Amino acid sequence: MTPFLVLVALAGASHGAGGAVREIDLVCKAAPAGHGRGGRARVFVETSGAVMPTPRDGQWRELASEAELRALSESERPPNTEAVVRKGRGATIVSMYFQDASARWAHVVDYCFRGEGRLARLSGTFNSLTAGGRGPGVRRRRTTYYDAEGAVLKTQSGVFDIDTDAALPSATFADQDDPLYPSVRALPFSAELFPPAAAVDPDPSGLAAIVRGRVSSVKACYDQALRRAPGLAGKAVARWTVDVGGKVTAFSWQSNEMKSATFSLCAERVIGGWTFGPRGEPTVVSFPFVFGGPGTEESISPSGPSSDATTFAGPAAASR
Repeated sequence: MTPFLVLVALAGASHGAGGAVREIDLVCKAAPAGHGRGGRARVFVETSGAVMPTPRDGQWRELASEAELRALSESERPPNTEAVVRKGRGATIVSMYFQDASARWAHVVDYCFRGEGRLARLSGTFNSLTAGGRGPGVRRRRTTYYDAEGAVLKTQSGVFDIDTDAALPSATFADQDDPLYPSVRALPFSAELFPPAAAVDPDPSGLAAIVRGRVSSVKACYDQALRRAPGLAGKAVARWTVDVGGKVTAFSWQSNEMKSATFSLCAERVIGGWTFGPRGEPTVVSFPFVFGGPGTEESISPSGPSSDATTFAGPAAASR
């Protein structure tokens, strides 16, 4: 913290953004319903003793209720950092409390985040309980508004007597910045707010797994062609449609480095005879076969659905 001199109470730092500021106030002042089951607030405390943690920092524990937080705050070992999260339709309100273990200062900051998660308004109240060791304590209030890109629209600030709350024309004290978290996901406890994303199954229809199990029949075509052309090797990408009845239609070679009619005709005949289980819509399969070289790691990933079918692609290695 560094000494800070405040001369003017409630002075606006920028102009011309009144409309945007009023809009932010309307959204942020609407009482949020809550951020959990039944609309209740979610309550977090930092358990390692950290003060004013940086984004995604600290060790956090979620409490069952605000009543539990009050009881913990009044205990012999209150947490240095607390947070209460309330979420409404248009905004998320996060109230955080930071305190110095030596009881020289306390810091209360209210964050209002837009619906998409970006910070809209930050209201910080810094209580310097000793005012640098001279005289009564002081209370600094500062509100900063941000546009959707994170640029400051307006800042207003003032300093007050901590006992009477009367505005002070000037005061010298060791101020500190309000902790800035530009988005909900930048909050130090955001990992507790957002559960891990569910893994996406790259082969939801199971087609690629079935094809992998049939690679040996295509390799038999390669072995037949290899006897006629020693040294034959390369990659061939087959593409076909599985219709709703599970039959293979519209077979073609998307690319074919084999340059072997023996292999190409045999593989087309083999794949064309495959059947898959019935499905709700036609499915396009794009599948590379690699022969005559080191095996490649198998992987399946969507390669871009067409207007009326789902496309999957994935290498299947079959080496000599």
